[in-house]
Amino acid sequence: MPNQTTKMQVPDDVKREVTEAFGFVPSFVAQSTTPETARLWWSTLRDFQLSEETALDGKTKELIGLGVASQIPCHYCVVFHTEAARLNGANEQEIREAIFMSGLTRLGSTLLNGSQIDANTFDKEVREIIGYVKKQMANR
Repeated sequence: MPNQTTKMQVPDDVKREVTEAFGFVPSFVAQSTTPETARLWWSTLRDFQLSEETALDGKTKELIGLGVASQIPCHYCVVFHTEAARLNGANEQEIREAIFMSGLTRLGSTLLNGSQIDANTFDKEVREIIGYVKKQMANR
């Protein structure tokens, strides 16, 4: 259970901007940050995750966040990124595939690291695979 007495002060400008974006200042902002980290958290969220000026669109960013959150694992992040992905247009299949892809990546990492595969050989073979697939794609 969160300790309500540890509530920190959120800077007024951050409160104002968060309220404009979300309708209110969520309790987790005040309970888990100092004024300095609240400002840093908000500027990063605002200027990257919520920004439409990045190379990745909102749906893609949220599906990546969901995949990472699923593997950490973080209940809070899974809930947030799932709902944010839906808000950005992701359908249930895309959500499930992002989760599956994160598990598949974790499986591959576990197998490769546990087997102590030689990194130089792996890098060389990946380049060979990409070269082969590029040729196949060009022939279509």
